[in-house]
Amino acid sequence: MKWNKKYYQKNKEKILAKNKKYYQDNKEILKEKRKIYDLKNRDKILKWQKEYQKNYRKNNKEKTKKSQSDYYNSERGYFVALWSTLNRLNGRKKWKTIEQKNGFKNFDEFYNHWLKQKSVYGLKCPATGVKMTTKRFFNKPGERKTKCMTNISVDRILSSKNYSPKNLIFTTWQYNCDKGGLSPKGARFFLKIAEERYGKKVYEME
Repeated sequence: MKWNKKYYQKNKEKILAKNKKYYQDNKEILKEKRKIYDLKNRDKILKWQKEYQKNYRKNNKEKTKKSQSDYYNSERGYFVALWSTLNRLNGRKKWKTIEQKNGFKNFDEFYNHWLKQKSVYGLKCPATGVKMTTKRFFNKPGERKTKCMTNISVDRILSSKNYSPKNLIFTTWQYNCDKGGLSPKGARFFLKIAEERYGKKVYEME
């Protein structure tokens, strides 16, 4: 059937309403047909999508950059990036024992672990009470890359064990860096020495 542009423009509303009604009346049938078509032409569709995305990014560099920045600065996007970093850490050769293997099955379990902590502490760091942030790509072009020390970081409670629901807590980068690899035993000795010098008021000191 030959396309009649003039006819379509004149009867646009009527045609759209008819198409909408047809879709609603045949929703399940059309979905099944679409599913069959997608399965039969999967490689072709994926190739087209890849090419389209490549051309879109090439022709819309600023828009793509802003879109990526907005996403990775959002809470979920920030945690997608954290999960990616976590997987890279778990891929290192130094993780040799069973206790050091990744204790999270997938991203959803990891993200739900954060949501559980958030329901208790909100966005505040459990250790310092500082409001945590999700800032990424804040360094300007040409600037030396620095970390935002209030950003959320993945912190192992016991540094000898890997990241798992039991051993992971989300804190600020500042607290995580300050704590380093300090063990509970080391912390006890530190407090003992501090108490001997400054008394019980040491707990109130910055």
